[in-house]
Amino acid sequence: MLSLLFTPLGRYAAIAVVALMLVAYGIHAIKEGAVAEIKAEATADVLRRTQDAIRAGDAVDVTPDGLLKSDGHKRN
Repeated sequence: MLSLLFTPLGRYAAIAVVALMLVAYGIHAIKEGAVAEIKAEATADVLRRTQDAIRAGDAVDVTPDGLLKSDGHKRN
């Protein structure tokens, strides 16, 4: 097997295998980075929505008069 590397065809085959391995590693690294970026973006969006919900809840008028105010929706 080692003697195959000393032939011109064997060297080209070895170079091709190494090149394919480097390309596969590059694709894998890019994909992992993209997945991490998407997850970070989704997490930031969830945190922003949670903070917005907390702020909206804190802004509700919970005084007795505030709870009885009409909000414009007709209810039975």
